[in-house]
Parts: sequence; structure tokens; C-alpha cells
Amino acid sequence: MVRSCIKHIKSSESSLKSNQIDISARQKKTSIKGVVGEYEAIASLTKQGFYVAKSCDPACPFDIVIVDKDGRIQLLDIKTNTYRKNNKGKSLKNKPKGSYRICRSPTKEQKRLNIKLLMVDYKDS
Repeated sequence: MVRSCIKHIKSSESSLKSNQIDISARQKKTSIKGVVGEYEAIASLTKQGFYVAKSCDPACPFDIVIVDKDGRIQLLDIKTNTYRKNNKGKSLKNKPKGSYRICRSPTKEQKRLNIKLLMVDYKDS
């Protein structure tokens, strides 16, 4: 019984390795920025006195639920601000970073559920 279980686990591990998705460096960097932004927002909201709960479902239309001291509940989707590198072929090197921020808007589902977007900036350290 134990040996067959170990063989099953080993065969599952090898099939997982063959099904791995190759993630590009750009996707990794974007993902890291998103995760850092989420946890910075969670820390900030906690310091402000909110109770914070994080969604565990990756398909969930919101990232966190916050509750204030009076019990008011708000659903938030945390987005990291992104900026255009050029504007229709024109270089933006001489413009301040915030000049050409890419605007985000809630999805239809987020609007229906009254989910607010919380925009955060990623800070390279």
C-alpha cells in the first residue's frame, strides 16, 4: 500500500514537470510587481485600522475585502499603475513618470458587485 502510494506521488510529480508553463521574464516581472503592490496595499490598509481579508480564488473579481471599525465592508481589486514608454511613436523620456499613466477601469462584473479599484505604484528598491 505504501509503495504504491509513493509510486503514484512520483508519477504525479513527473507529469507536473512535463505540464509546466514557461513564463517569460516580462510576465515574471509583471507578476512580482502585482504581488508586491497587493501586499503593500494590505499593509497600508491594516495600518490605517481596517480589517483585511485576501481572496484565495485567482478568478475572484476582487483581491481583498476590507472592513472598517463600524463594520462597513468594501471589496477592492488592487491594480499596479503602469506608464506608457512612448506616446504614438513619440519618446516620453523628458516627461515625468506620471504623465502617461495607463488608465484602468472596473469590469462589468466589478461594477455590478460595486468593487472598487485601488491603484498602487510599484517602487523599485
